[in-house]
Amino acid sequence: MKPSCFKKVLTGLLFAALFLFSGCDEKTSVKTIKSETTKLIKTDGALEHKKETVKVTQNDKNQLPKVDLSDLFKDSFSLEPKGKYMLIIFERDGCPYCAKLNLDIHNNKELYNELKNDFSVYSLDAMKNRMHKIPHEDKSMDVDTKTLIDIYQVNSTPTLIFADKKGKSIFIVPGYMPPKQFKVTLDFVKSGLWLGKDRKNGEVYKALKEFYEKNGIMIGKDRSKGDKG
Repeated sequence: MKPSCFKKVLTGLLFAALFLFSGCDEKTSVKTIKSETTKLIKTDGALEHKKETVKVTQNDKNQLPKVDLSDLFKDSFSLEPKGKYMLIIFERDGCPYCAKLNLDIHNNKELYNELKNDFSVYSLDAMKNRMHKIPHEDKSMDVDTKTLIDIYQVNSTPTLIFADKKGKSIFIVPGYMPPKQFKVTLDFVKSGLWLGKDRKNGEVYKALKEFYEKNGIMIGKDRSKGDKG
């Protein structure tokens, strides 16, 4: 199957989930990706994200130094689950919330170990167009970073793609997550509560919302009463 056909297949599977989770379906290119954080909100009982664009200053960069996660992030030439769940993180230089996410992983031993033991983690620079191999129908497809950005409808950094042990996307989180929410999200992936759920009508995200609430992650207005991150 040609990359263009591959793109159409995956886009069809992912579009509904992206719309429900981020409320955004605009097409973007590598050059127009923004640095954003997101807040979880309730809209008619559904789980969504409210985006906030971040202005990067030199002071921000000084406060959030780069950390070495090379022992965790695998070579992104081949995006394979390797018998584990898979996490692909789209980042870029100068993105303060990408730096904050990496700092959280580096400083939180529990979060780091869970990613190290149970996930194959890949970091992709959204501003550099590299070639990658990605699994598709038990075969390996060659795609570039820009094609992956189009496939996953990435329009901000960081964006996190959670996939199963076959490399098939489960759900997508556009934006930064505090450490506790990040860990609970990993636990949700490992719980298998998303199995058999229809991604197109938002069942996966409803299950995630319920899992958050059971684990003390408050959403929207209720957040002030519970978890602070």
